[in-house]
Amino acid sequence: MSTEPLPLLQHALESPSAFTPERLMAAVRFERGLTHLAVPPLCVLDFDGDLSDHLSAEGITAPWASWACFHTSMRVATIDGLACGIVPRTIGGPYAVLVAEQLWAAGARLNVLSAVVRAALAFVSSGTGTDQRGRQPRASSRAHGPLRAGTRSE
Repeated sequence: MSTEPLPLLQHALESPSAFTPERLMAAVRFERGLTHLAVPPLCVLDFDGDLSDHLSAEGITAPWASWACFHTSMRVATIDGLACGIVPRTIGGPYAVLVAEQLWAAGARLNVLSAVVRAALAFVSSGTGTDQRGRQPRASSRAHGPLRAGTRSE
């Protein structure tokens, strides 16, 4: 057994990480020959992939080919003219944080969790004007009407 220290540990601990979201995405772009294109400004982390799978099966989303991540894909839906990126299967706290950091570095300005989206869609589709607990929404929460999830993205 060697007594030599591991090369991975041969750096100053106070030095900044070499594994930044920008560097990781640059490596993916280089390896896959991807163009550098900003992601949609609104992105959803879909932990289990159920939302993405459903929207894909309905023909509502399309692949976002320039998403530069080694272990995830991105789909995009256009809802009322707004492109919305969806990254499925991001379960796990540290992994979800890494993906969220990559989304931010790639141009996303608002990342939400799929559970929030599911709750909003259930609320809007209930048609009762109240949530599951019978609460009335604030005046601004329904101002834009229901999401038009049937809009096909390009």
